[in-house]
Amino acid sequence: MKNFLTVMLLTVVSATPLAAKSINGAYVGCVSKTALDEFITAAVNEDNRHMQALIGSVCIPINGMEYSIVDRGLIKSQIRVYKGSNSALVWTVSEAVR
Repeated sequence: MKNFLTVMLLTVVSATPLAAKSINGAYVGCVSKTALDEFITAAVNEDNRHMQALIGSVCIPINGMEYSIVDRGLIKSQIRVYKGSNSALVWTVSEAVR
């Protein structure tokens, strides 16, 4: 029984996310990789109207939000951002979480 409790405790501790860090910079988080790609393309093309449309539907500004990393990638990473007692799973550029 003692071994079982030790294993359960280790499982809970390892499943607990690390302390959240904060995003520092003008980055966005999007609901999918495709939406993030679309936002990046709009930014490169300086298409402010398209970027605003995406922010109003599938992307959010994440500057100053606390986050934990779910899946770190070379170019894009999936993170969980926190605002108060709410959280959302989003994709952002990996530069935002370095």
